[in-house]
Amino acid sequence: MKSQSGYGVLEKITFFLLFIVLLIFGLIAAKPFIVPLFLGVLLSYLLYPIGRFLENHKVPRIVANVIAILIAAGVIVVAVGFLSNQFEVFMKDLPDIQEQAGENMESLRDQLASTIGISTERFANWEKDVTENLFKASEQIKPVFSATTSTIVNIGLMPVFIFCFLFYRNKFHDFIIMLVPDVNKEKAEEILAQINLVTRKYMTGVVIVVTILSIVHSITFTIIGLDYPVFFGVTAAFFNFIPYFGTLIGAILPLSYAFLAMEGSNYVVAVLIYFIVIQFLENNILTPNITGGYVNLNPFITIISLIFGSLIWGVAGMLLIIPIIAMIKITCENIPSLMPVGFLLSDRGTKKHSFNWKKIKKIFSKG
Repeated sequence: MKSQSGYGVLEKITFFLLFIVLLIFGLIAAKPFIVPLFLGVLLSYLLYPIGRFLENHKVPRIVANVIAILIAAGVIVVAVGFLSNQFEVFMKDLPDIQEQAGENMESLRDQLASTIGISTERFANWEKDVTENLFKASEQIKPVFSATTSTIVNIGLMPVFIFCFLFYRNKFHDFIIMLVPDVNKEKAEEILAQINLVTRKYMTGVVIVVTILSIVHSITFTIIGLDYPVFFGVTAAFFNFIPYFGTLIGAILPLSYAFLAMEGSNYVVAVLIYFIVIQFLENNILTPNITGGYVNLNPFITIISLIFGSLIWGVAGMLLIIPIIAMIKITCENIPSLMPVGFLLSDRGTKKHSFNWKKIKKIFSKG
């Protein structure tokens, strides 16, 4: 009996692992369809307030949805066109930038050689490899950037998805409620309401944060004196759609440019200090107050989810995975048998080990 029971458990584990493998393979294979579909879901949540506002003012739902989609399309086209123009200007100046980078690297090489006592030839070989590889990568970015922007602009299915999600939102809601037994209908209504609220607040908050950071980055880089301040500012801010890593990833390009192509180390120090400050402000003040902390995911789960999302869907996966995990968390928290999973995904249970800023403030005020 024990042997049969053991085999039963083994079979369940095997089927579960097989299901996970097939699920991951399916998600990767279906990326061309799933990514636009999920982006359409998230963008429909973002555009829902516009459509609802128009409907409340007696505009028919079809017309309201079309207007909302046209507004979003116009904003995306303008933003992508602006970034494309900025990037083209940057690429035109790339030979001059490369020449300045070579001079900066040569100066750094001489300083390090005289300080450390290593021959300049060894530094020269290292410098040549680094600069050549770096600017070869920069040249390769151009077709990738163009392909990415054209893909975003020309995804023909996404407006259709957004329109359908907005137009049939009540039908989808009623469909889900019809699937649930009468005893659980009230709980299902609560789950759907929470998912709608959290997703809408999260998407709206993230867009506001990215917009604010685009302006702040651009103004700060202008004050610092960094070349192409708007290009670097908007590009760095865009990565803040990715939680935790967004500011760090966005800092790489302006820091690299300041180090390689600007005259003097003051620019590097200024940009580095700025990103340290903005990282703290964005994580502790800006994002929590704007998004309202609605997602409330475990930071460890968030990091794991971002890695998993990047592995299956690339950058798009890192943008999509957090709202998806948040929806799963809300569902699990409201189903008794899945509450342990919801608890694991949430940020609850570690408050006594976390920093208590109010308590620290009281201690310093007493001192």
